[in-house]
Amino acid sequence: MKIFVFSDIHGNLKALNAVLEQIKEKVPDLTVFLGDILQRGNEETECLDLLKNNDIICLKGNCELYLQHGVDIDPDVEHLRSYYDEIRKKVTVEQMQFIKQMPLVYEAECCGHKMRFSHFLFLDTDSAYPFLPLSSLNNGVFDEACRRNDIMKYDLLAVGHSHRNFVNENVVSVSASGLEGASYLLIEANESGISFEHIDLKY
Repeated sequence: MKIFVFSDIHGNLKALNAVLEQIKEKVPDLTVFLGDILQRGNEETECLDLLKNNDIICLKGNCELYLQHGVDIDPDVEHLRSYYDEIRKKVTVEQMQFIKQMPLVYEAECCGHKMRFSHFLFLDTDSAYPFLPLSSLNNGVFDEACRRNDIMKYDLLAVGHSHRNFVNENVVSVSASGLEGASYLLIEANESGISFEHIDLKY
């Protein structure tokens, strides 16, 4: 099974077209987008339509949550209030419905290998903002979360959000496909085992 994973497009339509084309050439069994269609670039609605109209598992990131619920769910992003107020006026009813139905997590299994995909590790999935804060990468909280039983039961967990590539225990992070240092992730699972590779995105 060949799975391609990318994340954090952030309104960069050129990058989105490039990653989809490069993935398509490699004939994936499954393609997963880990969230953050919006913010930074100025082609958010075009990116939304392209993702909506392709055969891709699309998961919610914090940007989709801000669009759906407002920035009050995260005290660290008050400075983005005007941006989300404006983009909310631009999206169509169909686009908003697509955002609302995007799940937070997706799981897959191949030859007994269990995999989980989400925008980031969770703090509380019942909360309007469910993810661990980015600061958790610097204060040891993320490291502790990687050793939790509910995380260790998977052979691989793929996350985005941090905009960088790293590996911590069985958690594999992929950088932002829509920003500088863009990459995507190839995961291969078969009877022999499970492997992964970060691939630089060229566009």
